Amino acid sequence: MLLLVHLRSKIRPFLTLSLLLLLAIVLGGCSGSPDVRKQKFYAQAVVDFDRAKYPEAVISLRRALQVDPRFVEAHYKLAQCHERQGSWAAAVQELRRTIDLQPNDWRAQVELGQILLAAGKSAEAKDRAMLVLRSAPENIDANILLSNADALLGNSNDALKQARGAVAMAPDRPAAYINLAVIEERAGSLNDAEAHLLKAESLDLSSIQPIMALGDLYQRQKRWEDAEKQFQAAITLAPKNPLPRMALAGAYVYLGQNEEAERVLSNAKQLVPDDPAMYRLLGDYYIAQGSSAKALREFGALFVQHRRDLQVQKTYIQLLILNHRLDEATTLTDEMLKSSSRDAEALLLEGQIQIQHGNFNDSITTLQQVVKLAPDIAFGHYQLGVAFHLNGNGQQAEGEWQTAVRLQPNLHEAWSALGASAVRRSDWRAVDTISKQLQKIAPASAAGYLLAATARFNQGDVSAAEADLKRVLDLVPQSAIGFAKLGRLRTEQNRWAEAEDYYRKALLWEPGSFDALEGLVDLDFRRGEAANAIDLIKAQLERTPDNSRLYSLLGQAFLRNGRPAEAEQMLTRATVLDKQNIEALVLLGQIEASRGATDLAIFSYQHAIELVPNNATLYVALAGVYELRADWQKAETFYQKALSIQSDDAFAANNLAYLMLEHGGDVNVALSLAQTARRGLQGMPNSADTLGWAYYHNGSFSAAVPLLEEAVRKAPSNSTYLYHLGLIYAKLHDHARARAQFERAISLDPKSAIAERARSALDQGAGS
Repeated sequence: MLLLVHLRSKIRPFLTLSLLLLLAIVLGGCSGSPDVRKQKFYAQAVVDFDRAKYPEAVISLRRALQVDPRFVEAHYKLAQCHERQGSWAAAVQELRRTIDLQPNDWRAQVELGQILLAAGKSAEAKDRAMLVLRSAPENIDANILLSNADALLGNSNDALKQARGAVAMAPDRPAAYINLAVIEERAGSLNDAEAHLLKAESLDLSSIQPIMALGDLYQRQKRWEDAEKQFQAAITLAPKNPLPRMALAGAYVYLGQNEEAERVLSNAKQLVPDDPAMYRLLGDYYIAQGSSAKALREFGALFVQHRRDLQVQKTYIQLLILNHRLDEATTLTDEMLKSSSRDAEALLLEGQIQIQHGNFNDSITTLQQVVKLAPDIAFGHYQLGVAFHLNGNGQQAEGEWQTAVRLQPNLHEAWSALGASAVRRSDWRAVDTISKQLQKIAPASAAGYLLAATARFNQGDVSAAEADLKRVLDLVPQSAIGFAKLGRLRTEQNRWAEAEDYYRKALLWEPGSFDALEGLVDLDFRRGEAANAIDLIKAQLERTPDNSRLYSLLGQAFLRNGRPAEAEQMLTRATVLDKQNIEALVLLGQIEASRGATDLAIFSYQHAIELVPNNATLYVALAGVYELRADWQKAETFYQKALSIQSDDAFAANNLAYLMLEHGGDVNVALSLAQTARRGLQGMPNSADTLGWAYYHNGSFSAAVPLLEEAVRKAPSNSTYLYHLGLIYAKLHDHARARAQFERAISLDPKSAIAERARSALDQGAGS
């Protein structure tokens, strides 16, 4: 402006208009420059951010970044917007971009460390703090982050030393005293912690942080009245801040005063209806409480009122998916992806919808795109693991779940999935380890104790299993699964009356409990009361006539009762009701194969394979049907397919090895397969026979003897094992023992093919 005044004093009047026009053109051109436009969008975003209009701020920031993708301040402010809206994965992504563009942005480094710490990644958080402190040793926030990380890593002395150092560096800063108090509380110095929090409060009477920290301390000490006073004081001081209301509601929940908790959070929404952090409180509370119907209703209303709030949209869609309202979820997700096709969170929702529809291949493709776009989204890796699992690829599923818990160590769902996978493998040590992890991250959940009970029961520690199950009932007194598991435990102890009582209690709390019903059916069969078992299932079917799982259970009951024709009818009905009932298809295949209907059996197994194309067990079963048809080439193909999916599948390895030995295959390959089978089928006579037979074909007769002797000892009525052992004895010139084995093989079934081979061996002098 001074320049303009100066010019006016020098120029002639007739030039004034021309100069003003020139300036207008120049200034107009500047306002359209990229730098001016991005700053304009950024300035608007700051205004919206300060007014807690985070969705609007996000829109302005994205416009600024379209102008200049390397605009550091915009990335950082966008991260803060995501933090305020609870979109932690998106916040992390923006903080990382900020750091990539400007590595010495200590604000971003520390904030990223704080998020990592909250996610349970203490070591990574410590690395961030150390990175900052190497260049900025006086950075108080980094010192505080370091002390917190060390405390969570168990380095108590270091944590306390660092916290005291932060206080010495910033004696007038409340945050340093709050941090010191937290460390002291962890060390058990409760009086010191309280004193330092009171000191922090006195340093800044306008801040709620010390008040909240003191309330949290009192709550952990179960000083409920003191805690409530602190939280109420914080609400009075900052009525539009969501944190005190969340804390007060949490205290009421601890005290069992759920209506009071709801009232506090509902008031927040009415007081500040346009602040996402306030109007989402009640819905988030319902989700945390497991009140799915209430959460869906609340977020449905918020979705109508706040259509531009992406986090509300995404949470609402997630709830629609959980409540199986897939058509609505699909419509809303498609709309979201139209406006942003590379939105990782929207794609994650689409992947979940595809899983629910049974489109596992499509879901894998979608979820792989999610983890490529946002590799740090742990829930994306978890869902990708679910898709792999449902598609029959257990190894890849476990890999994704392991990645999920590495990224987010407190992700309950991923640990539970890993636990279920370990149960399927009968890896009881792994189950026990995972159960401890679940108990640590979710001590109020029954899941960890259920897994622990399963591990201990299968390891023979019945008393420990019972203690774990009683802990489940302490946590969830109306737990049907807890009572059902206790019923199973009593069944195995032959305490059948108590078992029945537990199963009945499970059905009392959950009338449709499949675990309890299955347990009662098993109990009836053990007691020789097959008719009661069948009547029990039929009664349940009268209540839920279209239940595919019940028809599967009835089919199994008929099969167990020696009524295969009726079993086949029930299993067929199960597959009509649910074309994806793998269990029913497999049982159907077994029945059809056993009665010689190999075409039907092949059809059943192929249908199952279409649903779960990467399930090695199904290929083993299909290969077995081709063996029944003496189609050795196809049988061998499907065994190889099973091994290509799961290289250590013991049954596939065992059966393929035997086929190769019997039909002129490579004996060295067969030996390797037989060794693999033996590792997975320790103690089973067929694996001992196969490996012994492989040694025979490789000329290692002495190595074959103990294996074939074991097979005969465990299955003395198996003529094939006797014949093989006879041949081994003959090769070792033990003719008397060879003759004895051949004669036993012949006597078991004189008209069998094995008997003929044994006679031929005798005729050729193998037993002389």
